[in-house]
Amino acid sequence: MKKFLFLSSLFVPFLLPAQDKQQFLIRAGKLFDSESGQFKKGVSILVKYNIIQEVREDREPSVEEKKNYTLIDLRAYTVLPGLIDAHTHLLYREEIHPGNNLPGLDLDKVLTMDGDAYRAIYGAARAKAYLEAGITAVQDLGNSGQFADVALRRAINEGLVPGPRMRCAGPGLSTEGGQVPGLIFKHREIVNDEYRIVKGPEDAVQAVRENINQGADVIKIYSNNTPNNTRLSTEEIRAIVKEAHLYGLRVTAHATDNKAVYNAVISGVDGIEHGYQVDDSTLELMAKKGVILVPTDGDSISLRQYLKLSSMSEKEIADQLAWDRKFLGDRLQRAVKKGVMIAAGSDDYVDFKLPFAEPSIRTLIGYVESGIPIPRVLQFATLNGSSQLNWSNKIGKIKRGYLADIIAVDDDLEKNIQSILSVRFVMKDGKIFLNKL
Repeated sequence: MKKFLFLSSLFVPFLLPAQDKQQFLIRAGKLFDSESGQFKKGVSILVKYNIIQEVREDREPSVEEKKNYTLIDLRAYTVLPGLIDAHTHLLYREEIHPGNNLPGLDLDKVLTMDGDAYRAIYGAARAKAYLEAGITAVQDLGNSGQFADVALRRAINEGLVPGPRMRCAGPGLSTEGGQVPGLIFKHREIVNDEYRIVKGPEDAVQAVRENINQGADVIKIYSNNTPNNTRLSTEEIRAIVKEAHLYGLRVTAHATDNKAVYNAVISGVDGIEHGYQVDDSTLELMAKKGVILVPTDGDSISLRQYLKLSSMSEKEIADQLAWDRKFLGDRLQRAVKKGVMIAAGSDDYVDFKLPFAEPSIRTLIGYVESGIPIPRVLQFATLNGSSQLNWSNKIGKIKRGYLADIIAVDDDLEKNIQSILSVRFVMKDGKIFLNKL
């Protein structure tokens, strides 16, 4: 041991000069300020190691700066904080089969035929694609077997595979059946490979402790567990929330109808996932309590792909798209008007036959299609997303002291949300992962 320490000390002086080169001076054409919701011109960002040192008015670098900083010229692009997807399932894929009107049925196949090894490889490939698409942080909310999401997070943190920062839930806490529909009674135990089935308030507390002990840093619950029709009781949810908050963890709830949303909110959860059907009075309660809504709505391209794969006719697709956009847009507009904080989340698990990560990015386009201004949508995916991930003091802003998660897209983003699909540069934690300048 003493010999090892001696040799280690010999190498320290030689490592330091190389580390000093990890300084960047980024010159931005436009910078999206997520706090103000404004696009600013003529800004430079100084990064040292993985921390933003300074955000200042742009000027020609000095001789000393040219010597000590790596210059990155992004003056032809719009620069913004790394995007945050607050609802992902990186290790789960559901294929759409014609005539399959039972959502979640493909999960049977995943559990019995795909296996953990394949899911791990699939998850790693998707994580890389997410990062290269400009998504530098995600909240992964279950459907990853027995803590495979935690293993993927570890692999990313150790540099074994590239990927975004991850908040991981582990198995979601649900009632009987989870989200695996159609299982006959004697095979119901297969659900335990994917969900933690809660059996009363005391068991709910134990479930929280199990997930925390295995590395979960957010607790995902199913206030209702569509397509199955059982629900957690308010007593169970309160027990979960109380225990999670003792450890400083947030609780976010799958809730698709107003009853599920209301029960979760009065029981103290921090976030609502989906919230497709929700009354104005419930939205007002959410705003009062500071509960964040994550609307996983998609855009017209993603929805069209889904309906096409389901073998709908063109007329059926057109009618359904018009109905979906009106229905989802109304709910989103009402939530914004009531003062509910919105965080962007894709629920990206359906195989739309699109490139990995594109459905996640297209969620932002969907919000704009619902009538939300582009700057507000970008706040959903940066500033607000950092709150939902419990990282509001670390990411979501390009600001002194924050982690250097910085991306650049085409310069017309301010007027054209489609530009969010054209990511040219990705820096995460002060390291460059994509450079298409």
